[in-house]
Amino acid sequence: MDKFDKKIAIIGGGHMGQALVEGFINSGKIINSQLVISNPSLEKLGHLSKMGIEITSDNTVAAKKADIIFLAVKPLTTGQVLREIDYFVKRKTVISLAAVVSINNLKKHSKNAEIIRIMPNMAVACNQGIIGLFGSKKNNYQVKQLLSTLGSVIEMEKEEELDSLTLLSGCGPAIVSQFIELLANYGIKIGLTTDISQTLAFQTFKGSIAILEKSKMSPIQLIQLVSTKGGISEAILSALDSNRFSEIFSHSMECGRNKINELKVMYNIREEKYGNDG
Repeated sequence: MDKFDKKIAIIGGGHMGQALVEGFINSGKIINSQLVISNPSLEKLGHLSKMGIEITSDNTVAAKKADIIFLAVKPLTTGQVLREIDYFVKRKTVISLAAVVSINNLKKHSKNAEIIRIMPNMAVACNQGIIGLFGSKKNNYQVKQLLSTLGSVIEMEKEEELDSLTLLSGCGPAIVSQFIELLANYGIKIGLTTDISQTLAFQTFKGSIAILEKSKMSPIQLIQLVSTKGGISEAILSALDSNRFSEIFSHSMECGRNKINELKVMYNIREEKYGNDG
């Protein structure tokens, strides 16, 4: 993609909002002056202001100045923010990052915006993200071009598929980090220093991914390659299997899926209670 020539607003200066900023700037396709980010507390955005990025505590200021608006706020806050900025988003694209809040629900709070939903993960900050995309086809090409600067864009056929993407890639960095931590902690347990253990764990994950990408092998093929019969890897994996590791992991992921359904119920109850005045 050539240089992107639109003004971009990011409403919400939390971890994901700042990850978007970092990824856009790192891409080299967007310059600092094209970005405006809003957040109730400006203190946490001071470092962005020093970089020449406009910051504001007024969401309407950000929406007014931008061509494309990213809504990076908590699900229960999306309706309130959409109503607040609705007058300023006529014929503009609003991209919601909120999990569990459907486009139909979002549209209840905005008569003017062209609304699209995405589900990114934190790796967008280093342009290695996964971004699930669902919504209007009107501006999809332009939006996909913009999002592709942050990583791989996957266009979903059904909106509910964003829930599955939330589980696998949205939560994925935390899950992968947990496995890295387990490996590092075991290294410490058997006598290695913290620095060495963490380096070994991190580089092992990084190297394994590099092998898979270069060789085009599937994960199971790499497992079979490393786990020679009667060897150490086979003994470890056999013990994991005996202790129902796969079942435990699957159960844990189901807990995540149940949480998504719980959050949907909570959101719908709030919508019914407060309606358009909440």
